[in-house]
Amino acid sequence: MTGTTIAQAFPIAISPILTRLYTPEEFGLFSLYVGLSSFLLVFATAKYELAIILPVKDSEALEIVKLTCIISVLASIFIFLTILIFNNDICNILGNQEIKKWLYFIPISTFITGIYRALNYWFNRKKDFKRLAANRIIQSSSTGSFQAISGFLGFSGIGLLFGSIIGQFITVISLIIKVFKQNKKELYIIKINNLRNLMIRYSNFPKYDLPTSLLSVGSTHAPNILFTAIFSSSFSGFYYLTQRVLQAPITLISTSVLDVFKEEAARSYRETGQAKEIYLKTFKWLLLISLIPSIVLFFFIEDLFVFFFGPEWVQAGTYAKILLPSLTIKFLVNPLSFMIYVAEKQKWNLFIMIFLVSGMIMSFYLADNPKGVVEFISITLIIYYIIHLFISAKLAKVF
Repeated sequence: MTGTTIAQAFPIAISPILTRLYTPEEFGLFSLYVGLSSFLLVFATAKYELAIILPVKDSEALEIVKLTCIISVLASIFIFLTILIFNNDICNILGNQEIKKWLYFIPISTFITGIYRALNYWFNRKKDFKRLAANRIIQSSSTGSFQAISGFLGFSGIGLLFGSIIGQFITVISLIIKVFKQNKKELYIIKINNLRNLMIRYSNFPKYDLPTSLLSVGSTHAPNILFTAIFSSSFSGFYYLTQRVLQAPITLISTSVLDVFKEEAARSYRETGQAKEIYLKTFKWLLLISLIPSIVLFFFIEDLFVFFFGPEWVQAGTYAKILLPSLTIKFLVNPLSFMIYVAEKQKWNLFIMIFLVSGMIMSFYLADNPKGVVEFISITLIIYYIIHLFISAKLAKVF
């Protein structure tokens, strides 16, 4: 958690600089790129990285790492060819020609992210939490630094993209060096039969979690795309900054808790068929540390946005106040919802994700202004996370 604290403190600290180097419209264009790339990144690993922590033997888990990396290479090549052929068509569908040059960076992000996800789960399995924390610090600091440098050099909105890719690249290189030092001989050996057997054994992950992840990405990034298409890129920029700032405390603690929870829960579930003790302990701890900060922020968050990011970002502060209750519940549910993967019940995740995406999209039809859209989004998220909490508790055998 210490490493993640530092990692998340850096983007928050540098955000007031970035909001004065880049306009809401430029942030909006970057959020459009993030939304598009996030949809395609779902295919980067076919979600096999989620299976890395499940096998009893490390040798089998390492085979899944290889499988995941190979899928990432193939997915990146396919995405590049698709963009090369249909670039103009994609821009016309989005109604935004400014994104044209940006699209060619998506295959690079796909490859880097796919490798990162595989290695991240491997080091999680090995309980190398110091390594994971160090890499979060490296990624956040390098990303923010290069985004700021690009802004000072006058690169406009694409500087946000350059900084993001450089941060990802530096991080994944450090993980590759580490894993090759520890498992050099095993990584050079690729047995096709083993990989094929593992693809079949863990086929539920691409079967259920791939569409679920597409829906999840849709719920997260569809607003960035729709705000640009229906209103303007500036509103997308306001929404993106809101998510960037409010997600920081969630990532700060919740992700670190998840790193420990998923290993402990998976082990307990393998041995006893339940994870009640670690589930309740995690829930109580997250609830205890979230209530007071959330209540305080609710009354002051709009003024804080204006003070730190500038008066032109006041709309983002309004969005933040509306979304705060839903993101507080997300803070509690985020680690605990991994029980669905531990119990290999991904189909439940798929069902409730359909509800979430439907609600997010319907928000743009139920409201006639951006603020109303955000209000409907917040209500949808609250219902979604409560359902997730109930299902994960049931799978952990809490009741």
